[in-house]
Amino acid sequence: MNSFLMAARVVVPMAMMMAVGVLMRTAKITDRPTMKKVDQIVSKVCMPLLMFKNIYTTDFAQFNGAGYLLYGAAGLVALFLFGVFVLPKIMREPPRAAAMAQALLRPNYILFGSAVAESIYGEGNIGIVMLMGAFAVPFFNALAVILLEIARNSTASPAKLLKSICKNAIVQAAVIALVLKLLSLQIPAMAEDVAFDLAGMATPLSFLSLGVSLDIGAIGRNRKPLMLGIAGRLLVIPALFVTAAIAMGFRGPELCAIFLLFAAPTAVSSYPLAVSMDADPELAGQMVIFTTVCCLPTFFIWVMALSSFGLF
Repeated sequence: MNSFLMAARVVVPMAMMMAVGVLMRTAKITDRPTMKKVDQIVSKVCMPLLMFKNIYTTDFAQFNGAGYLLYGAAGLVALFLFGVFVLPKIMREPPRAAAMAQALLRPNYILFGSAVAESIYGEGNIGIVMLMGAFAVPFFNALAVILLEIARNSTASPAKLLKSICKNAIVQAAVIALVLKLLSLQIPAMAEDVAFDLAGMATPLSFLSLGVSLDIGAIGRNRKPLMLGIAGRLLVIPALFVTAAIAMGFRGPELCAIFLLFAAPTAVSSYPLAVSMDADPELAGQMVIFTTVCCLPTFFIWVMALSSFGLF
């Protein structure tokens, strides 16, 4: 029963916030163009501050080393290689193969990671999980750019990739928080209150926006690859990498971070990147929508199973 309640505590609030977003759109309180502007505020202000808050307020006495970060990196490289060498042989059209490869590689880690981890461990205890995000997000973003560049027979400039990583607001926020922690420095109380209040807006606004944006239309020619992609992103990939992580001895927040890296739905930002780099935008957008919807039951099952064995 405790495992069931933990899983419900993770999934039900996410589902309810998305449902409110759907109702807001249906009632014409807001629309997708408006929420796209809100998304800019969330991605450039609230999400970086959420990353800052979760690292800044965490007691890193629980940090047992970078083993789980290295494991996450190795898993992402494996998915990258699968996308470069295997998927193009399965999906003969390069733009579709590239869109699918990116969708399997890039999880919506920051949003779902913070929501799930905070539901399990409580506020102020998820720095270990968010540290994975600070490391993994720029890493898999860089891999995605390289993957899409290879797919369209171009080259990815290392200098441009490094510049893009350094300009990423979430990475900058994580670095600032880590520096403050290492130097035992504190920001003024009033500034902390404002920053934390803005950080608290990230999760509800993001899930409301997902609800407003949900549009489960006809999937047409993408039915088969979409079904395989959903199963791969939400079932096969977590089954492989989470099982291996358990066998290697990862437990608690470290295992939770690994689970979220490989079980979260496809990142929303994978759609505009697919458009800008000549991948199949229709398939990319559908992977975002359908993995987001389908992750609710899969998250419930995964969290209940892992918690029932005392792994979280």
